[in-house]
Amino acid sequence: MRAGLVGAVVCGLALASAPVASASSDLMSGTFNVQGPSSLIDTWSISNLCNTIEAGCLANVTSPLMSGQAVYQGAHTWMMRVIGQVPVCPDRSKTKGAMVFVWNSQTLQGQVTEIQQGVCQMTRPGQSQVPITLVPA
Repeated sequence: MRAGLVGAVVCGLALASAPVASASSDLMSGTFNVQGPSSLIDTWSISNLCNTIEAGCLANVTSPLMSGQAVYQGAHTWMMRVIGQVPVCPDRSKTKGAMVFVWNSQTLQGQVTEIQQGVCQMTRPGQSQVPITLVPA
């Protein structure tokens, strides 16, 4: 009986001390380079607006190209929509459209969907998806 109790206590201590992925690491702030498949897309400054992470938590995102608010979706996922005059042209000039960024706060991997509704030089309106990686600057 005593050996079983000691084993249960030791097992309980081992489980209690095992590292667990912390949701607080989903609280993002700082400067991040937004890397596309072959080039730097932008540099973001992220300011977290929540003390604890939960779905609906907001973070301000500003850069030389745009600004917006990212929303925590849960499951380590953030999403930001930027609508209006946005840099969706191939040369990063702005036209009417939208950009939807989705990324994982643990892996810093994600994608941007660029929706071009206005006129860009040498291209027609359309939509494209580009993988992105956020790299702490």
